[in-house]
Amino acid sequence: MRRPARPHRRPFGPRALAFAGLTALATGLAAWGAHRWAESAALDAVIVNGEQRLGLYASSIRNAVGRYDYLPALTTRDHDALALLADPTEARRDTVNRRLEDANATAGSAALYLVDRSGLALASSNWRDPAQSFVGQRYNFRPYFRQAMETGSGRYFGIGVTTGLPGYFLSHAAQTDRGVIGLAVVKIDLEPVQRDWAAGGERVLVTDDNGVVFLASHAGWKYRALHPLPDAVRARLDETRQYDGSALDPLGLREGDAVGPGARLVSLPDPAPDRPDRSGGARRAYLMQDRVLPEFGWTIRFLSDLEPVRVQADTAALLAALAVLLLAAGAALGQQRRQTLRLQRESHALLERRVAERTAELVAANRVLREAQEELIQAGKLAALGQMSAALAHEINQPLAAIRTFAASTRILAERGEHALVQSNLAMIGDLAERMAVISGHLKDFARKGPARVEAVPVARAMERALALLAPRLRDEGVALDTRIPPDARVRGDAVRLEQVFVNLLRNAADAMADAADRSLSLSAEPVTEDGAAAWEIRIRDRGTGIADADRGRLFDPFFTTKEVGQGLGLGLSLSYGIVRDFGGSLRAENNADGGACFIIRLPDASAREPSPP
Repeated sequence: MRRPARPHRRPFGPRALAFAGLTALATGLAAWGAHRWAESAALDAVIVNGEQRLGLYASSIRNAVGRYDYLPALTTRDHDALALLADPTEARRDTVNRRLEDANATAGSAALYLVDRSGLALASSNWRDPAQSFVGQRYNFRPYFRQAMETGSGRYFGIGVTTGLPGYFLSHAAQTDRGVIGLAVVKIDLEPVQRDWAAGGERVLVTDDNGVVFLASHAGWKYRALHPLPDAVRARLDETRQYDGSALDPLGLREGDAVGPGARLVSLPDPAPDRPDRSGGARRAYLMQDRVLPEFGWTIRFLSDLEPVRVQADTAALLAALAVLLLAAGAALGQQRRQTLRLQRESHALLERRVAERTAELVAANRVLREAQEELIQAGKLAALGQMSAALAHEINQPLAAIRTFAASTRILAERGEHALVQSNLAMIGDLAERMAVISGHLKDFARKGPARVEAVPVARAMERALALLAPRLRDEGVALDTRIPPDARVRGDAVRLEQVFVNLLRNAADAMADAADRSLSLSAEPVTEDGAAAWEIRIRDRGTGIADADRGRLFDPFFTTKEVGQGLGLGLSLSYGIVRDFGGSLRAENNADGGACFIIRLPDASAREPSPP
């Protein structure tokens, strides 16, 4: 009997086609979703890194300029410089030339020169080089000259018309009873800053308020404009010769979508490989982030390469697609398991190899992410160190001034033969030098081991050391002291930094009483209890002019000062406020009922608990 023929099965039935369609759809959706998620996460990480880098670059620029901003004001107070401006003679010119040469070499600036009120340079640190000397040149067309003549100070970046070298110029007017008789100018070389950027492989550029790039990690971007410049702007730049001899051609920047505050997708021509000072034809996509430096009128722009973002997104999409495909393959293998054991083993081995390869890729990606996180942490520490460098210069300035005072008095005492006092002064100078070493070690300790330790500090001893630094001035100005600090008053803090707080407040009190008839200081310390915790309240009262109502809200702001230009940077109260706060205390100010101001420091009692790191 003949068996009936079995029905013919098609290799791809409706179920197989439906399964393949669903697998393709799920794979596409998973790959798209993973790509979008990974791209967004990677872009967020790039933005965070860019913000960290921008903070570091801003600090490096501020520190590079801040190291020299005292030079013009100091030069305008030199008696020989004022005499030269008032009555130029060759003998005075020679003396000032040599003095500017020494000061410029000590500070490490590019140039230091003196200009009269007509813009004529009378003396310069580079007077020995006839080809580069500023002496005899006229600079009244430069904006820093006009600014200083009108407002007392000026700042300006430009290419030197004499040397042809770029630099940042800081100027300060020399004021006398006859008005402004001239000004002092220091030129700062910012080339080392951008060389550091280039050496680190960064893509950084700094633009002025016209959008002209004047600092950049790639030479091909310098002295180019982000966008075509209007004729009026070009005419103004030609008049001031800010970028003397530069064409200021457009950089070729193309802006795309914004991806966050201060972040935008852009594209730029890559620098030519054979000519790093020019741009090639190929364009490259970047994420551009910017930060404004209002005190300079500049904008820092950081460019992040988007190629790693694309690679990470593509990798995530591939892994998601492979995961879906692996699940689909597992389901298909489950259905085909009964058909043939051999095909199952071969497919299983293939899957294991693929899983091992993708696992290795995931491990490598995780390692890259960990390294990136460590770099971000290190960048944060470097940014903090950049901020602390300005405070170090301010803190060392006071011991230096005391050393100069002791040295001057030691010479007089030595001439009189008072050897005991000479030995005492020399011992104090050695102590101040050791104190400067301790102060300069604070930043080193921060970079290596973190914040300094907090210990029990006797308030009376810290106040005595602070008064010792200011004793000559208080004695000369006839300031009477009324000190009522118990010997058992001990607070939690660092001795050197607490003395620095006392010195800042005592100096401010002396300044406030400069024109007062009754010059007396009252120093006291009393135990108090706040929220069940024992503390000491230290009060420094003066009989000066008091605190104006308009200044109370900004009293502890950085760089806020009511003193004349050149008399202070406005950092003393801000630094003191930060030091006291780090010790777990508070600093406030109020006016006395009978006149003058009172600064109140409240610090935890050291006897209340064992000293511990803050």
